[in-house]
Amino acid sequence: MTLDTNQAFIDESRKRAKQPLYLYTVEDPAGDGEDLNFAGWDTEIVFKGITYQKFPITHDEISENADGELPSTSVQISNISRLIEAYLQAYDLRGKKITIKMVYANLLDDPDCYVEFSAYVDSYTSNVRDVVFTLMSKLSVLGVQVPIGIYSKRRCQFIFKDAYCAYAGAATECDHTRATCRALGNQLRFGGHPSIKGNRAYG
Repeated sequence: MTLDTNQAFIDESRKRAKQPLYLYTVEDPAGDGEDLNFAGWDTEIVFKGITYQKFPITHDEISENADGELPSTSVQISNISRLIEAYLQAYDLRGKKITIKMVYANLLDDPDCYVEFSAYVDSYTSNVRDVVFTLMSKLSVLGVQVPIGIYSKRRCQFIFKDAYCAYAGAATECDHTRATCRALGNQLRFGGHPSIKGNRAYG
């Protein structure tokens, strides 16, 4: 019985070590050069020499939407301690950069083994329980239209029937997807980048 219990504990520990964990950095919220670093985990985490304080914090899925717009997400942070509320009352955090790193518990010693996403605070709401930050690309936060230089897997960046598109058929509109381009027999001029991995857009 003892052996089985110990083996179950060992197996569970091994599974836990392979779970992804998320590290969050709110860059320079007070304008004094100091970042806030949180770990969405039940212990303090040290990664690349930075200590991430354990804190109740999560985020929504990060993905490009169906219209090919740049990725966005929201971050939810516990407000029970009033730590974040104090920053909201003292400073305007709109436009502040938040970085999310995904790492694995058993690979924390490898400084190159992580995936990172960065975006900027567009807006936030708070109540007695939580603060929710809505994160957008820098272009969206600044109110700038996405330029033609944004590279998307699924969206054509050309203006329909312009010199780059070069479509000269009878169709009068296009939804800028590869499927429509193929249906119009113009797939060789598709202005997207199908070779991009995943659903992110790059600029």
